[in-house]
Amino acid sequence: MARVAMLTMLVHRAGRVSALLAACLFLGAGSAAGAGDPLTIDTDRGPVHGARVGGVRQFLGIPYAAPPVGSLRWRPPEPPAPWTAPLDATNAGARCPQVLPVVNVRLGDESCLFVNVFSPDPPPDRRAPVMVWIHGGGFTVGSGMDDDPTRLVARTGVVAVTINYRLGQLGFLAHPALTAEHPQHAGGNLGIEDQQAALRWVKRNIAAFGGDPRKVTIFGESAGGISVCAQLLSRGGRGLFHRAISESGPCLLPFPTLAAAEAQGVRFATALGCADAADVLACLRSKPALDVLAALPPDPTFLFDRSANWLPTSDGVVLPADPVGALRRGRFHRVPMIVGANRDEGRLFVGLAFNAMGHALAADRWAAEVDAYFGPTAGPQVRARYPLESYPDPGAAFGQAIGDAILRCPSVESARMIARHVPVYEYQYDHAPNPFILPMPGIDLGAFHSAELPYVFAGPVLSSGNIVFTPAEDQLVDDVTGAWTRLAAHGRPGGAGLRWPRVTRSSRKYLSLDTLLGVRRHATGDVCEFWATLGWSLGAST
Repeated sequence: MARVAMLTMLVHRAGRVSALLAACLFLGAGSAAGAGDPLTIDTDRGPVHGARVGGVRQFLGIPYAAPPVGSLRWRPPEPPAPWTAPLDATNAGARCPQVLPVVNVRLGDESCLFVNVFSPDPPPDRRAPVMVWIHGGGFTVGSGMDDDPTRLVARTGVVAVTINYRLGQLGFLAHPALTAEHPQHAGGNLGIEDQQAALRWVKRNIAAFGGDPRKVTIFGESAGGISVCAQLLSRGGRGLFHRAISESGPCLLPFPTLAAAEAQGVRFATALGCADAADVLACLRSKPALDVLAALPPDPTFLFDRSANWLPTSDGVVLPADPVGALRRGRFHRVPMIVGANRDEGRLFVGLAFNAMGHALAADRWAAEVDAYFGPTAGPQVRARYPLESYPDPGAAFGQAIGDAILRCPSVESARMIARHVPVYEYQYDHAPNPFILPMPGIDLGAFHSAELPYVFAGPVLSSGNIVFTPAEDQLVDDVTGAWTRLAAHGRPGGAGLRWPRVTRSSRKYLSLDTLLGVRRHATGDVCEFWATLGWSLGAST
């Protein structure tokens, strides 16, 4: 359970003959609605009309599933109703219901299961590689439009798709009655099933937007990176993607068991006053979404309160009962991967818990906070390994320990384990001068969790605020976007002057992502060995 608790902080979207149907499934059912109008596209449910923005064709807010409301709340995604008139796809649809951390703002709507497609303009002569982005946010916040791929598409010529999926209590609730009701008796993974429904939509339709359904890459950061790992392990992900990129989302998945998740679901039903109802599910489905979000809310900083968190579940159906064992034995969808983490992952979470709340971690409180977090036995050892005098401030010291324990070292171990079975290319993001949208005086964030995203998306993202690249940083954008899209196109990120060796048993080389790129060996040195002795390096014993 300690490993589960530590991971929860990450928790900082008739009538066709059989031959034609088979062709549509392989090549994509959609088609351009008219050669003279590249902004109007036929999908398998109806036509959509997009817009030109930034040299890219955008098609936003396309339903890939029916709104999960009323009797469809907490049920697997259903196909959306078809339409005939062109759907206005020039504005993003609603994000799924959520409570924004720190500022404590509720927003979103349950009618939120949309995809957004970004395609080169003019349309490519040949079908382009497809990159499907799964957003992060601790499985409780975020949307497919938080990280805009317009610049990435304009710069590289790929077709990009972003998705929404159900979050928090609406996406990851397990309850015995829900498990019994589910067609496969799965539990706690509706958000993961939503992602698969979106990927099936991509497989059927992306050719009409200029994308190649045989070259689909899933990529994500934080909870999105962990979602990538979940899709690798899920039977429902088979055949839906061909490469994968996990950024700061370790694939060693100590998710709660179905029994533990169902027990939390019973507590959730009690908090909503439905535990003793004659029909507990009808009672739960009658509650307003805001009431649902208020029952057993997760910690807004994804850090300290571990009493209620909403994560995917090792239910033995959607996800294996033993995900780490499945990875060890190679029982996952074998596709080439990029796996990596950021040098100073945990500092952002300490900044959210302390500095963004108006009180930086003081030196005279540092020891007590470290011991409280890591426990009275491990705490003194952590303080000795991460002494205050080695860091610019107490928050940076505390955050460095947290990030190494739950993100950086597990990512290194993930790369090593997966590389036994498929080509894996490992990176560490080391570039420090990046803005964060929330002011955090008193802490040096360094190369913090999510800091690489402006370089992946070739411009500002929601979490970064405004950012203007220096010439050296613009070259880093070229390096990162080029590597990511070469993996999507060819199954390997090297080339175009970039040397990036794959991980092997004899050589643990990785690429340092900085304004001076370099291939290095052993991303974490003896740091992960230290955490392994404490039992924090997930999978270190394999």
